[in-house]
Amino acid sequence: MPLTWIGEAYDFPADPETGVTTVRLTSSLYHHINVYPEQGFGSPDGRRVAILRSRSADPRLPPSDLLVADLHTLQLAVLERDITSSGIGIATAAWSGWIYYLNQQSELMRANLTTLEKEVIWTRWPFDPDFLFHTVSHDHRFLIGQLMQASYKTALVRVDLVEKDWKIIYEDYEISNPHPVYNPIRGHDLYVFKIGGFGVNHRHEVRELGTPRGHSHFILDDEGKNLRPLPFGRPRFPNSGHAGWIADTGKVATVSNALWEGNRARHTPESPEGNIFVAGPGDPEPVVFRTPEYHFNHIGVSRCGRYFVAESYSTLPGPIPLVIGNFRTGKYRPLLTDSRSCGGAAAIGHAHAYFTADSKHVIYNADPTWIGHVWAARIPSGFLESLN
Repeated sequence: MPLTWIGEAYDFPADPETGVTTVRLTSSLYHHINVYPEQGFGSPDGRRVAILRSRSADPRLPPSDLLVADLHTLQLAVLERDITSSGIGIATAAWSGWIYYLNQQSELMRANLTTLEKEVIWTRWPFDPDFLFHTVSHDHRFLIGQLMQASYKTALVRVDLVEKDWKIIYEDYEISNPHPVYNPIRGHDLYVFKIGGFGVNHRHEVRELGTPRGHSHFILDDEGKNLRPLPFGRPRFPNSGHAGWIADTGKVATVSNALWEGNRARHTPESPEGNIFVAGPGDPEPVVFRTPEYHFNHIGVSRCGRYFVAESYSTLPGPIPLVIGNFRTGKYRPLLTDSRSCGGAAAIGHAHAYFTADSKHVIYNADPTWIGHVWAARIPSGFLESLN
């Protein structure tokens, strides 16, 4: 059946300080999100992006509609209604344009944002609805998901998309919110988020473990072997948080915690000059990206690995600016002085900004009317070059 393209986009005035223009891609009276910033949910030419739409304030929870938005025509279309996959709702190999999800019949599907073709990958999907989707390898061979278990150990599951089988590759009490993401360029490495001190079972009951509470990351391969810790988190540095691969360097950028005093954010004593850290396996300690006036939360890394975009919290409610920085030079500047995100509500109020594959747009969430919508900020010519 041919898709029906609808124009819902609305242009907003340029940012008064940066001159950057934005367009709200969605307008219907549902909540919309751009999925998540840790991997690009867009086509390899940068033209199209995936959007989830739902009546819920977190459209990553089923049921939701899978949309495709075109940044050239500023129109969107429904690729699949009432998808039933959970976790971040869908999975992708970063900037590949292929989106993996479950349809209403609980069949594993994939859709291509460029060609708009859809195909059934697995008719008899073997998991119950609590299986959480996360990430797909760059060669589209494997999908990684998450299972909560009665043992309080969270399992990382590797699904073979060719052989139609699966296996648990890694189990741990302290990965209840693991955020595993494949290296977007090569190999089969994943980084994984570790939260110490407690485990969570399949009923979402919490068991205290008596181990130190702290947040860190490690890398392992998708056989569940070759585990390599990353030098983030306590005791030397603040707890690590949201992260992203820096292209094919093998290094990861993560955002650490900030402290809140009353209604104002500040950096921790361990890292007073910034809260973005970069490290790879074997590094004795991470390198801090110095941004003393900004307190970041989520981070998106460009496909080329040179730039990051992140939203900064100073007070709540905002304004919450979006800032772009260059890892190599240490330079940074605001793209938007106010993203219009509230910073509070589940998913729809988190900017979750990421670059399109061509680094011409930043896709983000904002909810100034308390209805979540997906926006695109147009990166002006010369903006990125000014950071080189």
